[in-house]
Amino acid sequence: MVQSARVNNLRMQTLILSHKSKTDPPNLRQWIADVESSIAFLGTPHQGSNYALFAHILSFFYAPFGGTYAHLLKLLSDSDRLVELDRDFKAVLSGGQTKQTVCFYETKGQLWSWLLGPMVTRTSAYLGQGDEAAMECNHDEMNKFFDRDERYKTFIETLQQLYYPLANPVANEASKDRLRKILAGRIVNGSTYSSTEVKGCTTGTRQTILNRLMDWARDSDSKRARVCWLTGMVGTGKTTIASTLCQRLEQDGILGASFFCSNTEDETHNMRHLLPTLAYALGESSQKMADGLLGALRDKKVADMNLKDTFTNLISSPASIDMSPFHGKTRVIVLDGFDQVKDQDRVKTILSFILEHAGAVALKFFISSRPLSEKFKKTPQLWRLDLYELSEAEVREDMKLYVQQRLGEIAERLGDEGIGWPAQEQVDTIVDRANPLFIYAATVCSYVDEEDDNQAKRRLKAVIDKVPVNGSESPTDKLYALYTQITKAASKRPNDDIDEILGLIVVARDHLSIQSIASLLFADDEADGASRVSAVLSALRSVLSVPEDRTVGVRVIHTSFPDFLTDPARSDETHHQDPFECHRKLATCCLSLMKKLLDKDDIGGLQEPDTSWGNVRKRANISNALEYSCVHWISHVVEAYSLKQESVKELEADLIRFFDVRVLRWLVYMSVLGKLSHAAASLRKLELHSQASARVRKASMEARRLTLQSYSLLEDYPLQIYSSALVRIPKKSGIAKRFQKDWNWEVTSGLAEDWERCEGVLRLGSMVKSVVFSNDGRMVAACTWKEIRIWSVEDLKKLCVVRPPDDPACIVLSSDGKSIAAGFGRGGIQVWDVETKNERVRDIGKESISCIAFIDKDQEVIYGSSKSICRYSVKSNEQLTDIKLKLEGRPLSFSRDGKRALLNGQVHVYIINTETGDKISTLDTHGFEVLDAAFSRDGEKVVSGLYKGTIRVFDVQSGNEESRLIGHADDVTSVAFSGDDQRIVSGCRDGSVRIWSVSDGKEEMKLVGHTHVVASVAYSDDGLRVASGSRDNTVRIWSVEPGLEERQSSSENQRRVIALALSSDGQRVFYARDEDRRIHIRNVDNGKEERPLIMRRDYVNTVAISNDGRHVATARGKQLEIYDFNFSTYLPRVIMKGHEDLILSVAFSPDNKKVATGSHDKTICIWDPKIEEEEEEETEEEEEEEEEEKKLEGHDDSVWSVSFSADGSKLVSGSSDHTIRIWDLEPESAVIKILRGHTGPVLSVAFSSDNQKAVSGSHDKTVRVWDVETGEVKQQQTYGDSIWSVAFSSSNSKVVSGCNDHTIHVWDLEGDEVAVLEGHTDAVISVAFSSDHQRVVSGSHDTTVRLWDLETREEVRRMVGHTDSVQFVKFQENDTVLSASYDGSCRTWDVQTGEQETIVDALDHQVLSIALSSDDRLLAVGLDSTIHILDMETGDERSLQGHTYTVRSISFLYNNEKIVSVSDDRTARIWNVEKMEEEKRLDFSSNELCSAAFSPDSKIVALGGWDGTIYFWNLETGAMEMKFKSRQEWMSPMSFIDDTHLLLRSRDAIRMWNVETGEEDENVAEMANVPILLRDGWIYSPSVPNTRCWFPLDGVSRVISNASLIVFGLESGDFVIVKFKQPMPRSGTTKLSNTII
Repeated sequence: MVQSARVNNLRMQTLILSHKSKTDPPNLRQWIADVESSIAFLGTPHQGSNYALFAHILSFFYAPFGGTYAHLLKLLSDSDRLVELDRDFKAVLSGGQTKQTVCFYETKGQLWSWLLGPMVTRTSAYLGQGDEAAMECNHDEMNKFFDRDERYKTFIETLQQLYYPLANPVANEASKDRLRKILAGRIVNGSTYSSTEVKGCTTGTRQTILNRLMDWARDSDSKRARVCWLTGMVGTGKTTIASTLCQRLEQDGILGASFFCSNTEDETHNMRHLLPTLAYALGESSQKMADGLLGALRDKKVADMNLKDTFTNLISSPASIDMSPFHGKTRVIVLDGFDQVKDQDRVKTILSFILEHAGAVALKFFISSRPLSEKFKKTPQLWRLDLYELSEAEVREDMKLYVQQRLGEIAERLGDEGIGWPAQEQVDTIVDRANPLFIYAATVCSYVDEEDDNQAKRRLKAVIDKVPVNGSESPTDKLYALYTQITKAASKRPNDDIDEILGLIVVARDHLSIQSIASLLFADDEADGASRVSAVLSALRSVLSVPEDRTVGVRVIHTSFPDFLTDPARSDETHHQDPFECHRKLATCCLSLMKKLLDKDDIGGLQEPDTSWGNVRKRANISNALEYSCVHWISHVVEAYSLKQESVKELEADLIRFFDVRVLRWLVYMSVLGKLSHAAASLRKLELHSQASARVRKASMEARRLTLQSYSLLEDYPLQIYSSALVRIPKKSGIAKRFQKDWNWEVTSGLAEDWERCEGVLRLGSMVKSVVFSNDGRMVAACTWKEIRIWSVEDLKKLCVVRPPDDPACIVLSSDGKSIAAGFGRGGIQVWDVETKNERVRDIGKESISCIAFIDKDQEVIYGSSKSICRYSVKSNEQLTDIKLKLEGRPLSFSRDGKRALLNGQVHVYIINTETGDKISTLDTHGFEVLDAAFSRDGEKVVSGLYKGTIRVFDVQSGNEESRLIGHADDVTSVAFSGDDQRIVSGCRDGSVRIWSVSDGKEEMKLVGHTHVVASVAYSDDGLRVASGSRDNTVRIWSVEPGLEERQSSSENQRRVIALALSSDGQRVFYARDEDRRIHIRNVDNGKEERPLIMRRDYVNTVAISNDGRHVATARGKQLEIYDFNFSTYLPRVIMKGHEDLILSVAFSPDNKKVATGSHDKTICIWDPKIEEEEEEETEEEEEEEEEEKKLEGHDDSVWSVSFSADGSKLVSGSSDHTIRIWDLEPESAVIKILRGHTGPVLSVAFSSDNQKAVSGSHDKTVRVWDVETGEVKQQQTYGDSIWSVAFSSSNSKVVSGCNDHTIHVWDLEGDEVAVLEGHTDAVISVAFSSDHQRVVSGSHDTTVRLWDLETREEVRRMVGHTDSVQFVKFQENDTVLSASYDGSCRTWDVQTGEQETIVDALDHQVLSIALSSDDRLLAVGLDSTIHILDMETGDERSLQGHTYTVRSISFLYNNEKIVSVSDDRTARIWNVEKMEEEKRLDFSSNELCSAAFSPDSKIVALGGWDGTIYFWNLETGAMEMKFKSRQEWMSPMSFIDDTHLLLRSRDAIRMWNVETGEEDENVAEMANVPILLRDGWIYSPSVPNTRCWFPLDGVSRVISNASLIVFGLESGDFVIVKFKQPMPRSGTTKLSNTII
């Protein structure tokens, strides 16, 4: 509809354009006609007036000035031209669709009206079609309608009356289809007034209240209340009034939508369905409303919205007054029966939304219910109307009129026999008994009118005479007595089906039609069954609404009837419906019907698994009875179990048969119906029901797990349940054994044998900091640094997302699950309503909050920081207390009553009083750092998680340690008690979660799956589930019920897979894991491991640890490297080069500022590595290379050992030249003494702490003690073999030596032997005393570290962990031992327990890339910057050196003569395998490379960058010929299929690209030997049909494929191999490159 100003605008624009261009602009006129559904035409000033002549005269005066006005005058003066324009516009209108048109013209003149007359006359305005409207105004006034004077109102009202039906058209089918799709599964059919079949008020009754309601509905005064709430007790006619109101509103064209709740229809109870149903009805009625809805829902999912967002997006935004979706008219929404909704809290929430937004929407709301909360009484927008407040006389009069009219209609049909009937006293009796229950009167009238008219008098008399009336009876008692008479009369019929039929109707979750009841009860002969049902129901029309259409649901007229039937005190034995028997019967009927219908072929005969949900839905022909059975059978089974409280044996056989045969087909139907979430939740109820048999419970669990595992797949592709969904489930599960068949693919490795404990993985965008359960265990919440999410545990659906203003550090759900609170890392707290996401509380603070809890029945929040503990009222939104802490520490947990808190004092846990801040007790953790602690639910115990893997349980009253839980190999980061306090769950830095028994301290379960630190754990109150949140960005839900499989995973194979390669025959997978130097081999067919290959590497020649334990010096070859002991980076801080041959020994000076090395080159070097700076001043910089400070020359052979004097001024060295030399390091290095006497190489030397003596051990089997000053031998001992190590005690009174014969000897300087220690199984190459001289520690070639007691001469501890000879040992503060090994690792050990505390590795070599030659003979391995070539046949190993940083990818040329490699040094290099030398090199300055591949003709090398860029290196010209950017990032490996096609692999995709076009190529079905491709979790081969398999995996780190299989390496270190059985087409010319990751 075009209003005046717009039409004038367009008209003027058209005229001026026409005049300026001298040509017609038909496209503009056509546009005006096309875009408007109706047109208001205000004419043109010509024809029938004298203005053309007047404009012609004026144009002469204005022409010299130009401008728009001059053009307009000239145009107005051209009368013929204007006539032509009008004619053209008329032609445009008549040639198109019929438009509702109204033509406005003026009746008054403007200037010299006696001369010129009106400017726009009827002649000039009328278009020859449509309506015409004369306006009492002149032209100026016509153009000033925006003044909104009375003329404007007249104009608008005229337009509205003429155009409203067209200006506000109903939504078109396309819009309705889109709305149905968006709101699928959330629109309740049968909830509107027209579908309820509730009859309206009898004519003449309820007039007063109906007139008041219609006046309210029509009132346009915005100040009047926009919500009317009608209340009344049961049976007073509220629903009838609401239905009649709907009829009248519809007649007025102002009914927006209606929703009638019923306690006999489950879907109308669900308030989540209310708003989508109303929105769809509003959208249907108005195209503009539909457009507003579609706009509001763009890129949004209703399922992801909370209740407030749903109301905003579906109601308030699209129906806002500003949007004016109904063109000025206010629509009324009618809501009936809110009192019958089970979740009254949601009702109150929706009512609050309605009242909050009522003034801003073009809607009014009428609500009818029994009296609810008084909360909204005084709300300005609310008008309350109570039927109880109506006068009794008015109610009696309405009821009397109703009875007279209903019975009068019967009397009229009786003719003469009806004269004088019913008697007035009969009418009065019915009214007296009914008052105030309209339902009583309505039921009597319906009963009397139920059969043929000849029985009406008899029935009325029977009701009055046979129903006893007692003055003390309540109105409800009278109603139940009437029901008894009605059901007895119905049961006298020959048909004996009444009880079964009533039983189904009474407990049905939805309204069952006659046809549905017949299908359920009489499946063998549904036609006859429908007749039998119809016959029974025809006798019950007074209490049941029985439609003539047998496919429409039968409804209970009033809720009091089912109450009567199921109450044994109200209904006698004849009519009583036992709820248990009703549910059992209906459950059996549902199972029987599904057996009949589901055992047929799949939906519509469809067999193709890839058929989309939409196409399956189109082909589906699901009857109402089958839909009911699929959706509700479990609810009836569970209800039957609950009512009987014992196993229902007659149901068991049916249930077992169902799960054995048709559970998958049932899930397909549930997917088609959009009910998968309902299926999962229902299965969980059956799974947990104690009365169900173990077999039924397990089958329910497996079906639910299958559904959750493939939920997103089945939502889109229901028939994939028979293929992809089954492929991924455990092989030994019952559902796999029953349903798996011979598909084109199989999983040969990577699947669990049986169901594991992890039920679901919830992914977030960043690391998880905290995770909590709701008290009922139905919800789980987690927070990251930027958001809080809440999920349903049963179906893992996301319920709510809150994005707080700050970084949440901790969260907690209230006990009722309706609120969630968060404490922020930067201070302050916030509480939100879970449903609405509205902020309930915010307290701004400055101190970081470390824990938070709800207390006092969720009325308060208590939270703590390092400064104080505060309590805050949720109800009043104010701080109640702020208690300052009197101890230093961080609160970790509160007791359930909030009166006590656990304070982390680093090495102590304090229990404090939260009301005073005083310490109650101290829990001693024996110096171990506390990472987390928690109270038991009863507050009697505390569990603490400690540094280094210990868990300790304390008694709160005594403060004593009760037990110690040992098993974690790393820090325990999170702990919690179970709901019954019988178990503890713990999370560890290594990613594992463990369950412990409190009673005996034993580990019960180990839950493996996380790939990073577990930051938080939680136990559900029922003890059935555990939730864990990790820094791997996931939350995992674990079932901790007995009977499920636990994934077995060692610490080794938790390391991620970082490199993959396939043998040419596809039978073996070669792979490497993170921080591993081995190449592992796995058989593809059986998944078994073969013996790994250990690559030759640069071993550590010698190693030493600084005296302060902060640094490690390792010698590899001729190079010395200094590392930080914490190894925060694998790069050495300093690299020192200066020796010309192998370094044999290394030692730190006492002040750790100098390092000495002895070498095979006969020299000693003194180094100043400058490592004395504090660690906090260190920065990550590239490794530094240094030269020696001093070089000491003099030995004639290899220097085997060096050692500093205690003051650092001297150095002693032992050599193969049989001498010992004492060097003075200050001021100039010089030999001050040469000690001779040994007859073999001196292998070990050491100074005494007073610098007066030196000790030496030699290959000549002797140990000698020397006087440094004189050079004399003070003592000498001879043993049975070479002496590898010697040391003085700190008192210089004893000497210890380690011998090649596996023994350790201790003797004093008097020459007496103190002890001979035996136990090592190989040479002892390192020894040291404790500071108290009572113990000795030793390291050996047997890889062990051993602790010895000199008094008992026995081994005290054996410390195992090193994988090579232990070359260095040392005590640190007597309670810790340091050790260093040729394996490159340095370790610390707890002397008390013998447990390893830390391990760091100086050998940073690890395999990062591997490749196999096409004949499988050569294996190329990238070991850091070196490429090793291993001949698999001969075992020979060679190396290629040249790269300066990590080699990321290697690929063989097809003839295996060359290798291409790429590295983090930003180079690509070509190597000649035969000559073992570099041939070509290409440098990149701007991008790091991760993958490389040769083309089949060996002329081109494709190079892949981390950013997805593909480069092509022409080996003949050396030039870069082409590059393109793929849509993938992180591509490795790549391989050519032929000269044109390149295969790109990433973690989640394998795609084919055309190198000529730089575009993805999917049209490769005709190609031979095409590899398996991967996209969005789908695995498929384009060249072979029926090979699509959906196989999404969590944490894929590497992937590789060939023509028949695909291999996934996971972050967890596990493998998944999917093998396609069907042989692929072969080609003699095409060969895949086994490029690797």
